[in-house]
Amino acid sequence: MLLLKYFLNGSKKKEGILNNNSIVNILSPGRANIIGEHTDYNSGFSLPFAIDKYKFLTGVKNNSEFIEVYDHSIGECYRFSIKNISFDSNIKWANYIKGVVCEYIIHNHKIDGFSFIIDSNLSIGSGVSSSAAIEVGVAKLIEQLFNLNIKPRDIVEYCHSAENNFVGVKCGYLDQISVVFGKKNCAIFLDFKDLSHNYIPFNLKDYLVLIVDSKEKRNLSSTEYNKRREECNEALELFIKLSGNKEIKNLSEIDLGLLHKFKNIISKELYMRTRHVITENIRVLKTKEALSRGNIQEIGNLLNESHKSLRNDYEVSTEKLDYLVDELNKVNGVLGARLMGAGFGGSIISIVKHADLDKIKDIISEKYLRKYNEIPDFICCRTSDGAKKVIY
Repeated sequence: MLLLKYFLNGSKKKEGILNNNSIVNILSPGRANIIGEHTDYNSGFSLPFAIDKYKFLTGVKNNSEFIEVYDHSIGECYRFSIKNISFDSNIKWANYIKGVVCEYIIHNHKIDGFSFIIDSNLSIGSGVSSSAAIEVGVAKLIEQLFNLNIKPRDIVEYCHSAENNFVGVKCGYLDQISVVFGKKNCAIFLDFKDLSHNYIPFNLKDYLVLIVDSKEKRNLSSTEYNKRREECNEALELFIKLSGNKEIKNLSEIDLGLLHKFKNIISKELYMRTRHVITENIRVLKTKEALSRGNIQEIGNLLNESHKSLRNDYEVSTEKLDYLVDELNKVNGVLGARLMGAGFGGSIISIVKHADLDKIKDIISEKYLRKYNEIPDFICCRTSDGAKKVIY
């Protein structure tokens, strides 16, 4: 509340703004993905869950045409008119907010100006989807401030479109669905072919999910992420042409037999990209089954296989990410690890024994400091519900 007053004191339209009993608080989680990377935009499978690390948003209407935001976690303010929204190449974080606002305007929802604050214990650029957390958080804030009845599926669509069409990151639906539909004590089995999902009980018994942030930052719009999507589209068109089967709609519909049939015809790069998509979908299904049987050891092995594929076939890993995975797997109590998220930096997800947690963190910190002169961040993740209004 004090932070909100601090921010609003800088607004020319502050008079009476704190007395309208319309302050709204939104809690919007990040997400971790157990397995199923780069399968979302290829209509495959994934197994994510919302995590107990959040973007905190507090906002009020401000009776103007302007949207004002203060991001306390980075110490920056931004202000723009809802009547003139354009991409800002200098303040990139604000474009995620602008993109969501544009979606509500495009879909003919009546909104006016509002002021809000963002705070966070969710790290940026570490692969836990801080971008989707802010997108969905802003969407939920708008919904609550202006009494809109928006279906959760529509919020997913608005936020997905904002990131793709306004920000310019050609992401799939994994992040937005995870943040909107997260459920405590559950993982989400996502089928991106029809965007259906169901909940899988998530119980690791004596183990836990440990995310290790390499502190290697990346901006997806300036990496080869979009190039990977283009390569997948190119591969799909090629397989349709070579097979003569126009019913193939995505790479996830191609099996290993068809892939091997044309191995010597397509380029090495397209062969590897397709192989990753096919085998990653298989790993997701195996992980889902392992969770249902409580076979935690098998999940660790599948994480290791996934990383090898992301490193060798999809080529989205880095030296630092590979180092973390390799060193984690040398420590007793670690069942498996892989890069999480789009890659090109960010974080590692691992399954570790709870009793060995401190030892694991100490060993990895010492080795990483010695090699890269910095200490990685460690995030112990629990499951969380999706973005929601909260009352403090």
